[in-house]
Amino acid sequence: MSCFVYIFVSLALFLSSGLNLSPSCNRRHGLCTAPWKKWGGSCYLITQKPLTYDDAREACRRLGAKMAAPRSDQENDFLANLTQGSEIWVACTDRRQEGEWECEGSQDGERIYTNWIDDQPDNGGGKEHCAAIWSPDNKWNDYRCKRDLLAVCKRQPRTHCFTTNSEGRLEADSCL
Repeated sequence: MSCFVYIFVSLALFLSSGLNLSPSCNRRHGLCTAPWKKWGGSCYLITQKPLTYDDAREACRRLGAKMAAPRSDQENDFLANLTQGSEIWVACTDRRQEGEWECEGSQDGERIYTNWIDDQPDNGGGKEHCAAIWSPDNKWNDYRCKRDLLAVCKRQPRTHCFTTNSEGRLEADSCL
């Protein structure tokens, strides 16, 4: 009973504190619930096992996310560090047109971020169309898309903290 009272009082104080709960505030200060990790205003999660490029994209989609495509050296390093040196897919491919790399979330005509190892991408054997962070210095290589690698999923933070069921009770996934 004391736990319920504490939660009720905490919620009442929170709601009466005059905090700005506008959508823009929630997006800026959103939450990444475990096991998601927050960085740069987004939430990130490593796939549980190595997957093909297409399977990794689908696994991220099922989580309400997209496979991550870094947009800066800092985000690239964060992804590489998150996976502790494992090779990971980058949501960039040249499947549509050889040599024209497209990355998840980039707009047509927009310059995309890349971080290729020297002499890459090379389309080895004419079958390497998917990008991955490969080396100890967090550079990219192109691989066959059927190879199994880890991937990092990226989504927006939660934009609300409290969810209730039809009886008005807090759901288990609330962030109290």
